[in-house]
Amino acid sequence: MVWKNLLRRKTRTFLTLLGIAIGVMAVVALSAFAEGFINSYSTVLTSSGADVIVTQGDAADIILSAVDELVGVQLTSLSGVKQVSGVLLGMVTAPDVPYFIIFGLDPKEFGIAHYKVVEGQPILAPRQVLLGKVAAKNFKKQVGDNYKIQDVSFRVVGIYETGQGVEDMGAVIALKEAQDIFKKPRQVAYYQIQTQRPELTQPIVDEIERRFPKLMAAKSANYMDQQQETTMLRAMGWFIGLLAIVAGGLVMMNTMLMSVFERTREIGVLRAVGWSKGRIVRLILGESFILSAMGGVVGIVLAIVLVNALNQLPALFGFLDNSMTTATYAQGMVIALILGAVGGVYPAWRAAQLQPVEAMRYDGSQGKSEKSKGKSASTSNFQLLTSRFTGMAIRNILRQRTRTILTSLAIGVGVGMVVMLGGMADGLVNQLGTIGSKSGELTISEAKSSDMGLSAIDTRVGQWVAGLPAVEQVSGVLFGVVSVPGTPYFLSWGIDPYGYAIRHYSITEGERLRLPREILLGKVAAKNMKKQVGDSLSISGNTFRVVGIYETGVGYEDGSGVISLDEAQKIFKKPNQVSFFFVKMRDPSQVDVVKQLTEARFPQVSVSKSTEFAEKTNDMRTFRSMADALSFLSILIGGVGIMNAMLMSVFERTREIGTLRALGWRRRRVVGMIIRESLVLSVISGFAGIVFGIALGTLISYEPTMGAFLAGSYSMKLLVQAMGVALVLGAIGAVYPAWRAANLSPIEALRYE
Repeated sequence: MVWKNLLRRKTRTFLTLLGIAIGVMAVVALSAFAEGFINSYSTVLTSSGADVIVTQGDAADIILSAVDELVGVQLTSLSGVKQVSGVLLGMVTAPDVPYFIIFGLDPKEFGIAHYKVVEGQPILAPRQVLLGKVAAKNFKKQVGDNYKIQDVSFRVVGIYETGQGVEDMGAVIALKEAQDIFKKPRQVAYYQIQTQRPELTQPIVDEIERRFPKLMAAKSANYMDQQQETTMLRAMGWFIGLLAIVAGGLVMMNTMLMSVFERTREIGVLRAVGWSKGRIVRLILGESFILSAMGGVVGIVLAIVLVNALNQLPALFGFLDNSMTTATYAQGMVIALILGAVGGVYPAWRAAQLQPVEAMRYDGSQGKSEKSKGKSASTSNFQLLTSRFTGMAIRNILRQRTRTILTSLAIGVGVGMVVMLGGMADGLVNQLGTIGSKSGELTISEAKSSDMGLSAIDTRVGQWVAGLPAVEQVSGVLFGVVSVPGTPYFLSWGIDPYGYAIRHYSITEGERLRLPREILLGKVAAKNMKKQVGDSLSISGNTFRVVGIYETGVGYEDGSGVISLDEAQKIFKKPNQVSFFFVKMRDPSQVDVVKQLTEARFPQVSVSKSTEFAEKTNDMRTFRSMADALSFLSILIGGVGIMNAMLMSVFERTREIGTLRALGWRRRRVVGMIIRESLVLSVISGFAGIVFGIALGTLISYEPTMGAFLAGSYSMKLLVQAMGVALVLGAIGAVYPAWRAANLSPIEALRYE
């Protein structure tokens, strides 16, 4: 009977299954992205055969880690150590590839042996590069060609292949040259250690952490499991999964509820012939679980296809290798079954409560299942009043209030995702724009930096710009990201205590920086870490005294700390470097002239108006791409939901539509009626989605560790855009139901039961 009931309404069953499948696909694909990222790092760390990985202890990410070369010499002398190899990771932008990894390795150490040269020769001289097989193909490079890394020309002497996608889409250069290019003299990101015997691995890890308290040592296979970003990535997958459960559960509940309504008489007969309430509940839940399980399987298949397709793109190649795991599939099926439970419980309960006599009297074609016999005059007057403005639209969608509410909420989740993610992106842009505009009219950054945290500009650039007649002052700013107790990502800004850029940090408690080893904490950071003026804070093994609490109104800054530029350069091992320069103009009308002169003199930098700087960064482009992808998936679910709702409306009003056609209504008029109803439902859903998106974004902004950085900005433009999305969903979702309604034959429709 379960299969028979599902096949009664094939289109509705298909649309519901599709909605569940899209939600499951989104969850599985996002989980695959998280696992792919984790696996990519793990591959890089273990592919050389290393047993132990040694990194900076409080580095927020391995690519931000900085370990002095002197440590390598001391590691070699440890008992049980066979070989040590230093690795410097660099990340640059390339055509169609926002994140292109450069591996800096010593040609004489064991780490480079893993990169098997299949064409050409190994690195034997300066300015030589090995390209991964996939990178060479994508960039159309051969042995003998030249390839530029950060405007430094290298000769391609070999093509290598490791069988690991993330490595084969990279490049290898000599460690010393990587240190020069990425401005990290005598540093590596991490050390790889091969032990003499496997049983010596853990004792060596313990000895390293004892002798080097500022470093972190871990077994290479377990390194990523100990990182906080691994937990955060997986948590993000489950968070998106929760939203999918809400949206998909509402669609499922809507479908099962409509199934109960249209089968009210049948359920009454079953109750009359002796079916117990428990058996009715099992029947409805069985249909719900089978439908959700089918949707889960289809969603997993779609996710596999999507992930494999994305993994072939140059920008993502290798990052999704081995990302589809048994745990990922299990997560998708668990969510699908939860959808079945969430969506089936209320309809099953409602079906079980039907009284046999009343159920057998029910006439579903008249759309009164949700109206009480004693309908109040005020409700009738409201419908009469609203119908004067919107015709039959509001009256019709109010026939089934439960369905209207569930559909509005389901679509609202999708619209809310658009609002939340768009607000976060705009908030990030506004925060960075505010930081820059308060510090100067222009912002200078590294032109080809793949990440703001990796940007490195020589201080001589700022000195030259400061000499231009139109420039009043240039402020260099260096920021580093570390992990400290209370937050996995703590931003520390290095700023000249006497420069222009530090003026907008309004001290609310304590005093400004005056002496070495002093730090100012933002109001949010001080609250999260429970620090007060006079307390101490350790950054990269260096103890700082909190001398002041500041507030700027910008989440990025209020969740951070400020130390002097000189100390930041020492701590983050970036001598004579800054991340950005903020340029305060003496004559603001000359900003274009200063921009042109600076970029002509220093082609390695990019100069932007401070208010426009954030939108041009690679970080923001990537964030917006991710937000757009998630929004698109949310819109798909919403589109399926509204089409399902309108199709159910057409089914249950078949006789009514037949009557209207028999009375002379033309097809165009029927189409217009269905579309108007859909658009009214979309407007209601749009408002619900906007409220949901702002509420969810506001809730996330209160998260103690990262909330301050994700505070949204909800402009009228964004809200209008969200409402436009809702209306587009309504228009698309109404097309097929409207066509179906218009093509109903009056005679057949009047006979419909």
